[in-house]
Amino acid sequence: MDFIAGMVGTLVCIEEDENARFRFEIWFDYTRQAINLVREGAMLAVPNFASSQREQRLSILEVVTILPMHYGLGDDTRGYPGFVVEAARSAANDWESQESEATEDTTKIKCVAIPTNFEIVQSARPGTGAPQLEEESNLPMIGSTVRILDTAFTEFVINRGIETAENTAPAGVLIRDDKVQVLVRIQDLLRTHFGIFGFTGAGKSNLVSTLIHNILTASREPVKIVIFDLMGEYSALLLDHLVKMNDALLVALGEQTLPESVIERMTLPAESTREEQQNALRQATIDTANTALLPPALSSLRERFNRPNALLLTHNKVRVYREATRTIDGYVREGRPGVMAGNLGGSKQLLNGLLNQLETDFRGQHFTAETVLAVTGRINQMLGQNLTNTATNNLTEFKEKVQRDGTAFAQRRPLPRDSAITIPALIARLNARDTSGLYVIQAHDPDDLRHFAAILGNLTYEERRRSGQILPLVSFVFDEADEFIPQQASGTYGESTHIAMTLARRGRKFGLGIGIATQRVIYLNTSIMAQPHTYLVSKMPRQSDRDRISEAFGASEDVFRQTFKFKKGDWLLMSYDATGLEAIPIPIHTEDANARIRRFLDEMQQQSETRRADAQRVGGGPRA
Repeated sequence: MDFIAGMVGTLVCIEEDENARFRFEIWFDYTRQAINLVREGAMLAVPNFASSQREQRLSILEVVTILPMHYGLGDDTRGYPGFVVEAARSAANDWESQESEATEDTTKIKCVAIPTNFEIVQSARPGTGAPQLEEESNLPMIGSTVRILDTAFTEFVINRGIETAENTAPAGVLIRDDKVQVLVRIQDLLRTHFGIFGFTGAGKSNLVSTLIHNILTASREPVKIVIFDLMGEYSALLLDHLVKMNDALLVALGEQTLPESVIERMTLPAESTREEQQNALRQATIDTANTALLPPALSSLRERFNRPNALLLTHNKVRVYREATRTIDGYVREGRPGVMAGNLGGSKQLLNGLLNQLETDFRGQHFTAETVLAVTGRINQMLGQNLTNTATNNLTEFKEKVQRDGTAFAQRRPLPRDSAITIPALIARLNARDTSGLYVIQAHDPDDLRHFAAILGNLTYEERRRSGQILPLVSFVFDEADEFIPQQASGTYGESTHIAMTLARRGRKFGLGIGIATQRVIYLNTSIMAQPHTYLVSKMPRQSDRDRISEAFGASEDVFRQTFKFKKGDWLLMSYDATGLEAIPIPIHTEDANARIRRFLDEMQQQSETRRADAQRVGGGPRA
C-alpha cells in the first residue's frame, strides 16, 4: 500500500447522514498542484478508533465534493463592497502564488467524503505482511491525518472482491485517475437490471452504445441484448457489432420502418439480372445511409456508412417483422370489445347485430382493397343511423382502424424467408446458448414498438418459466424509457409497462433483465424505477429528477453535486451488486461511442481500398 506523496489532510468534522450513514469533512493545505490531485472519487485513508498498538486500521473514505476555501474572504459577501472586492483580489493572489508549497494558513481545500464501509488493516511493525482490506470496524478519529491512496491501491479497493476469473466488463476509468479501470460483473449488471439517467446533451445514447459494446466484447459467456430503439439511433451507434457479430439483427416492425428501396430489393423477382440486383442494392444502401439518424459527430461521414449498410443487407441482417395476416372475421372479433365499450344505450343491439353480420359475411376472407371498401361501407351505413354519441365514437374509431390496418394488410408484398423474422424465431435466438446476440428493434410507429416489446417480453418470459431455462442472460433495454414505462399508462403504454414490471420483478430468476435509459426520471413508473440495482447518472438539473433517483437508490445531495461539473462521458456509477464497492458512487469516464464507430468506418474503408488494390493487381492494373 502506498499514498500520494506530500498530500496530507486533517479530518475536522463528522456528521450523521441519513443516506450515507456519515458525512466527513477533511481539510487539505491548498496548493495549485493539490487542487488538481484532490478530486471527486479520490480514496482517502484515515486512522479509526479500532487501531491498537499491534495494528493500525485505516478507514477508507471517498471524496464526493471539493471546494477551495479562503478564510480571509469567507462565504459572506454582504459587507462593504470595497472591502469584499479587495479581499477577493487578495485571495486570487494567494491561489496563484502557492504552486507546490502551502505558505498561507488562510487557504484550504475543503472536501466532503462518505464512507466506503471498508478499512485497511496493517501491522504496526514494518515488514510483517501485506495490508488487508476488511469491513470497517469503527469510526475515523477526528483530528487524524488523512492521506490519498495511490493508483494501484485505489484500483484494488474499487474492484474489491472481483476475481480475475469472473465474467466482467470495463465500465470506464476513474475521472480523477484514468489509470484506474472500474469493472462490473456482467451477470449482476444484467440480471438485476440497470438504469442510465442523464439530461439532454449528457450523452445517454452514447453511453448505452458503449456499455453494450463493452459487455458484448468482454463477456466470456453468451449474452443477448435486445434494444427497443424508439429514435432509430442504434443502427448507427451499434453498427460495428451489427456487422461483425454472427448473431446480430436490425429488426424493422413493418415495411414502413425501412426505405422503400430496401423493401424493393428484398422483393426482387428471383429471375432478376445481376445488374438489376446490384442497382437495387446500391439504391437501398444509399437510402439507408441517407435516412439514418446520426449523431452530429458522425453526420459528416454519412457516405462512409454505405459499405457497412450494404453488408447488413447482403448478409440478411436487416429483417422485417409482420404481424400475422388475420381473416376479416377474426379481426372483427378482436375489435368487438372496443366497439361495445361504454354505455351504448339503445344502440347496443344495432352494433352487436352489425358485428355479427360482418363476422358471418366475411368469414375466412382476407383484406383486399375491395373487402376494405366493403367493410367500411357497411360501417358507414350504420353510422348513418341514429346512434348514441358513445356508439358513434366507438364505431368511427373502429372504421378508421379497419381502413388503416386493412389497407396495410392488402398492400403487403410477399417477403422472402431470409428477409423476414417471426417472434418464435427471435425467441429461439434469445434462448440459443452457443453465441452472444444483438437485436436492435425499430419501428416507424411508437405504438408498434411498445406492442412488440410486450409480446416478445411476455412470450420469452413464459417460455423460460415453463422450461426453467436461465441461460443465456438476456437484457431488454428500453431507450427513452419514459415512452415505455410512464407513470400513467394505458393502451400500448400499459402493455409495455406491464412487461417491464414483470421482467423487473420476476425476470431475474430466469436470466431476464431490463435496462432503462431516459432524460426525464420524473415521468417514469415509480415501481419500476426502484428495481434496478445499478445506476449510471450524469447531469440532472431538475431537483425533482434528482429526488427520484435519491429516493430509489438512497444517494445524498452531496453525491449528486459532483455531477454538475461532469463533462460528456462522465458518469456516476452506483451499484448494489455489479461493482466491487457496494452502493458507493464511483465517478467514471467512458469511451466515446462516436470515436469507436469512426474507427470502425476507417477499418471498413481500409478493407475496401485493399480489395480494390488487390483486384487491380490481379487484373493487370487499372483499366482505361
